[in-house]
This record gives sequence, structure tokens and C-alpha cells, in this order.
Amino acid sequence: MRTSSAPESPATSRDRLPAQQRRTMVASTVGTVMEWYDFNLYGLASALVFGPLFFGSSSTGATLASFATFAVGFAARPIGGIVFGHLGDRVGRKRVLLITMLAMGLATALVGALPTHAAIGVWAPVLLIVLRIAQGIAVGGEFAGATLLTVENAPPGRRGLYGAIPAMGTGAGFVLASAVFGLVSLLPEDAFLAWGWRIPFLLSFGLVLFGVWARRSIEETPVFSEVEERGGTVRFPLVHTLRTQPGAVVRTMGITVSGFVWGYLIQAFALAYATNELDIPRSTLLWAIALAATLEIGAIPLWGHVSDRIGRRRTVTLGLAATALFVFPFFALLETRSTPLVFLAFVIAMPLCKDMVFGPQAALVAEQFDAKVRFSGVSTGREIGGAIFGGTAPFIGTALQSATGSVVPVALYVLAACALTLVAVFAGRETAHD
Repeated sequence: MRTSSAPESPATSRDRLPAQQRRTMVASTVGTVMEWYDFNLYGLASALVFGPLFFGSSSTGATLASFATFAVGFAARPIGGIVFGHLGDRVGRKRVLLITMLAMGLATALVGALPTHAAIGVWAPVLLIVLRIAQGIAVGGEFAGATLLTVENAPPGRRGLYGAIPAMGTGAGFVLASAVFGLVSLLPEDAFLAWGWRIPFLLSFGLVLFGVWARRSIEETPVFSEVEERGGTVRFPLVHTLRTQPGAVVRTMGITVSGFVWGYLIQAFALAYATNELDIPRSTLLWAIALAATLEIGAIPLWGHVSDRIGRRRTVTLGLAATALFVFPFFALLETRSTPLVFLAFVIAMPLCKDMVFGPQAALVAEQFDAKVRFSGVSTGREIGGAIFGGTAPFIGTALQSATGSVVPVALYVLAACALTLVAVFAGRETAHD
């Protein structure tokens, strides 16, 4: 990875780096868990409750409207990526991550306090969209900042593993969100729709305070500190990136396509499809996803470590092949309506297929950029990819299935996403052993 970091004496490295790495990894991961708990709650609620509560109907149209607000959060993520990327390359990674944590937590908690369509009519979805935009802006700077903290502190040959450690917080956040939502979904239907669904959102008030406390203890990365000391910061990092490394931004967008499409089809579209079309109990699906996301906590760093050993390109290619081979069996397993087979579908789809692509991603995209513009490059490329391909995936999946009465077009959509990611990965060079 291209970096301007100067070599240190062995004594300095032994004294400082191990303790700093431990603090950084713990704080980055805890914060990421909290942020993705918040962000994933919205995906679950958009599939299960926002249609009837905020759009006044349980029809497919209301589900589509709910997923459209889900997509709005992704549309806002590039704004966060640009703003926080600029700040991260100008004032440092640590300060940005404190801001994103506060913004995400407060927006999520306020969703839990919103009046519904029955109480205030059209203002209910309007306020929901405003808070979803705030969530999107906050999370737009989160992934790049959290993973850069660890990637830029990683010892030689271990960037894949170190970058994947905070990334596993996305899985842990979804476990927490799914488990809490699964518990409240056991309430009687009337109680769940009246007040039970609010509990997971309101819990964010306490979680955000814990996350901010954890992140206050971290130090700035040595890579950014050295860039700053040498006066190497760029006044307009994104402009510099687009002028000098436009291909890296495009590659970053492409690298993320498969994970965004497949991941959000699994976690949002498949949840709504299996509930509404296959009559699989909501609690069964939530616990299946929670189990799969639990396994992701180990799978994401595992695949990051594998990419350190055999290369990023090879690991991601294997993951894309696994996804392409499993997409049709995934829907076939859901259609059996068998609880063990439904669990099996999610367990294979997430920690195996999705995470073999996602695990190496943090290191892979960071390695595309120079240190002085890395935050801007990673956050902008990744979040534009998320806006185009991630936020729209549940909406497109629902529209394709509704128009055709079949999941075959949805599966073909996943195959196209895998092809785009494969092209992006092979457009750049192997960086694992630089």
C-alpha cells in the first residue's frame, strides 16, 4: 500500500504500536457495531413495519414506498462520504468518527419517537425520510474512517486481517439489531405495531454514549500524523483524487457492487419476500439472519486473513463464484418453507458467499489510494457505489419479483452484480503483498 509513513526503530515499534493497535481495533470495532446496529434497524423495520405504520397500507405499494425510503439513506451516503472524507484527510480520522457516531445515534433514536401516519398523516413519512437522510450522511463517513484506523496501523502483511476487524462490526451490529428486533417481534401483533417496534430504536440513546466513550481513547493513525507533520495534507482532497486517481475511485465503486446488491437483497428483500409471499414467520427469518450474522463475526476477519495469504484478487474471485453458484439454490431453500433449510440458506449466503467478497474489501479499497487522499477516495467511491447499487437493491428486487411473479430476474440481477465486481477487481493490480 502506498504510504508516506517513515520507518521506526524496533524499540519504538515494540513500545508503542501493540498497545495502540489494541486500543484502535477495540474502539473502531465497538463504534462500528453501534453504527451498524442503528443503520440495520432501519432495513429490518422497512421490510416489516414501516409500510403499514408510515404509509398507511400493507400492500406491495407500501412496501415499495418503505424500501424507497431505505434507498434514500444510501443516496445520502455519498454526501457523508464527501464531507467526512474531506474532513478525515484534513483534520484526521479520529475526530470524524466521533461526529459520525453522535449523528447516527441521535437520528436512530428519534426514529423510535416518530408519530405514525395515523397520527400526523403525510408528515410521518416526511420526517422518517429526513432522519433516514441523517443516518445516511453519518454512515457515509463511518466505514472508511473505522477501517483506515486499523489498516494504517497494521503490521506488514496483515492489512487484510486488520481492515476486516472493524468491518466485522457490520455483522455484529446486524446480530444485535436482529436479536433485539426478533425479541420484540414475539410480542402480540397489536403491541408490536403500537409500541414494540420502537424499543430497538430508542435503545440507541444509550448505545451511542457508550460508542463515543470508547472512541475518545483512540489516537490518530501514524500515517495521517506523519502526512500532517510534513505539511502533506491537500486542501481539497476529493478534487485532487479525481484529478490524479480517477480510476481508483471507479474501481472502488465496482469492488463494492456485489456485496451491496447481494447483501441487501438477503437482508431486506428476501425478508419481505419470504414473509409476504411465502408466509414464513417473521421471527423465524429474523433469527435465521441473526445466526448467519453471528457467524459473520468470525467469517469477515477470516476472509481478510485469507486474502493476506493468497491475495485479495483470488479471495474475492472465489467469493464471487460461490455467490453465483448459490443464488438460485438460496431462493429454492426459502421456497421449501422448512425452518432448518431457511436457516441453512442464510448461513451459506452471508458468512460464506458474501463475506468472502466483503472480508478483504477494506484493505483492497484502501490500497487503491495514496495516504493523503485515502479517506476521501475510499469513502466517496464506496458510498457512491452504495447509493447506486446497495440502497436500490431491495426496491429493484421487489419490483422485479412483483412484475414477473418469479425470483429468477432477481437472481440474474445478482449475477450481473458479480460480473461487475469481477471486472473491477481485475482492473487493478494485486496489492496484498506490497
